Amino acid sequence: MNTKLFVFTVIVAIVVFFTACDESSTGPEVPDSSEALFVLNSLANSISIIDLETDEVHNDVAVVGIWPSQISYYNNKLYVVNSGSNNIEIFDAENLNKLGAISLGSGNNPMNLVVLNDQKGYVANSQSNTVKVVNLTNNTVTNTIDVGIGATGIAISNGKVYVANTAFDGATFTYGQGTVTIIDTSNDTVIKTLNVPTNPQDIAVAPNGSVHVVCTGNYVDVPGKVVVINPSNDTIAQTIDIGGSPGKIHISENNIGYVGTFADGVFTYNAATYAVINSPDNPMINRGGSGIVSDIEGNIYIADFTEDQVIKLNSDHEIVTVFDVGDGPGSLCVK
Repeated sequence: MNTKLFVFTVIVAIVVFFTACDESSTGPEVPDSSEALFVLNSLANSISIIDLETDEVHNDVAVVGIWPSQISYYNNKLYVVNSGSNNIEIFDAENLNKLGAISLGSGNNPMNLVVLNDQKGYVANSQSNTVKVVNLTNNTVTNTIDVGIGATGIAISNGKVYVANTAFDGATFTYGQGTVTIIDTSNDTVIKTLNVPTNPQDIAVAPNGSVHVVCTGNYVDVPGKVVVINPSNDTIAQTIDIGGSPGKIHISENNIGYVGTFADGVFTYNAATYAVINSPDNPMINRGGSGIVSDIEGNIYIADFTEDQVIKLNSDHEIVTVFDVGDGPGSLCVK
């Protein structure tokens, strides 16, 4: 196994047992371009920026917390979820100045944030098995909602929050019944829990509002699947046998679902017809997949964790550019 991937796998396995504090700073190099790709370097604990107009790379422009798991862009702000630091750091997307942080408290291990509006967001916490409701105007926690074991992926559709619960047992390294918890955003109460296949980790929303949950499997003899939830009645509309052990999912505006791994490439399917296009036997690209995002022109960006690179593909899935970024790139977002 690749040494970096092994180290990261060990960190993921033990992160639920430890928390820590962090110190953050900002760097000076920020592109003036109106289009940029932000890269969260999981092992370097830093942010890289790729100027999408000039293809210039600005590495390590800001330092983030311990075991960073997600970076997202909303309303000219960057939100970085730090699993080990148990917080969410907020940066100005124009100059990377740190605007503040939301402390979630020890023993939470936050994995992902989804933003409802300027005032409100939801954070999935895998160790405490909760979703924290956060006020984005004063950076406080306003509510705690109990969900399933190992809350990880999170998304919003049709006025509801969908939370993927892996049911991972850290003592035995096995998986129980995977579930998706559904929360009404009007009153922050759980309205339904759905059973899904093994190890649901990430969630994406298709252009039609349907909720797609990537279920990784157990990395041994249970292969990956994608479950599609109809948000109008919260029932499972389809289960797609994608195969492999994917952990990330992204759906583009032209209805292509991309599911990625940390080292074994990216698979694709049609998010409208559910037909598998690229399986593990013929991946769209046979490297990377620790983070996936697309831009308004239809280009696809894939983080390659082991090679410290981000790969840009055009809408025909041809490699256009390969960018050298920081150590262990994972989550990506575009402004």
